[in-house]
Amino acid sequence: MYEHPLEDVYRLIDTIERAIREIDSTSERSIDVQAVPELSEVVLELLGWTNTAYMENKLGINPALLSKFVKMRGTVQRHMARKIADRLRSYLKSQDQVVIERNLEPALKLPPKGQPKPTRDDFAGEQWISVKTSSEIKLKIGAVSALLDSIITQTKGANEPPELRLLTEIERQQLIAILETALNILRSPLVERGLLKKARSILRKGSESAAEKGVQQGLGKLMESAGARIAELISLLFG
Repeated sequence: MYEHPLEDVYRLIDTIERAIREIDSTSERSIDVQAVPELSEVVLELLGWTNTAYMENKLGINPALLSKFVKMRGTVQRHMARKIADRLRSYLKSQDQVVIERNLEPALKLPPKGQPKPTRDDFAGEQWISVKTSSEIKLKIGAVSALLDSIITQTKGANEPPELRLLTEIERQQLIAILETALNILRSPLVERGLLKKARSILRKGSESAAEKGVQQGLGKLMESAGARIAELISLLFG
């Protein structure tokens, strides 16, 4: 059984409700997945909490459909999008009765045997801390990692003309570099606050750019969500 912080469960229920309203508001038989970024947001965070096999076997969601929402690429039949949203909502609502205060396995893997564990002295940064292994931190890191991984993939694969991109080529390269570094840090036994803050800042810039330019708004909303989740993680880790 996967156990999730209730504030995150309630937030994702609200998010999936918005996705359902968006799906129900269209009369088209097919939907571009970028038109419902809220559904991608929920899928990604739940994948960060669980895994593809769990969502396939326990929630009955086809991996090929999941992949479209993870990559925010392609179209799906409207009734299938609605079915996925309904299953995610039912799953999330089932979680509000779950007791979440118990220890789980360590959230992050230690370095391979024989490889020295990094220490603060190995890096320059604002503040390095050893990652705690509470269930809440484990799930927060999983959710942030899933969001960042999707954003990196989408940004690398962007082929829109320059006028339809939310970031310049230089900004795009900076975003990828910072987020890839942040993703690697989140998978290590130590986390650095300054880098997480930088990742949050560049995500906010991308989100604001999408809103101002009116381009790649689905990706922009995903960036906004990832930035908010990083802010929560910073507060949880560093107080």
